[in-house]
Amino acid sequence: MTHHPDHEVELYRDEGAYEVYVDVPGYDRGDFDLRWHDGRLRVTAEQRDAEGETRVYNRHVSVPRRIEADEISATYSDGVLHVRLPISADESRPGTRIEVSE
Repeated sequence: MTHHPDHEVELYRDEGAYEVYVDVPGYDRGDFDLRWHDGRLRVTAEQRDAEGETRVYNRHVSVPRRIEADEISATYSDGVLHVRLPISADESRPGTRIEVSE
């Protein structure tokens, strides 16, 4: 059964992974271009109709943990794109921590 999000994009952390649900009805699987780069998931979809009109969808989703990029998976069913972003065993947050002084 497909989870239908209440919002256009929903992000959950569940059992060692982030689950991203994107409500994008009317596209085909081949219309999507998903990219993981620099701690962000980029979701782009483009569809051209019979009259040559183009419909484009473009969103970015950031997560605060390191992701196992080789294990990312995605499915598209009933107008909902579901992307699973497995969290790295090294659960440190990316980047350099900056201390705040008085």
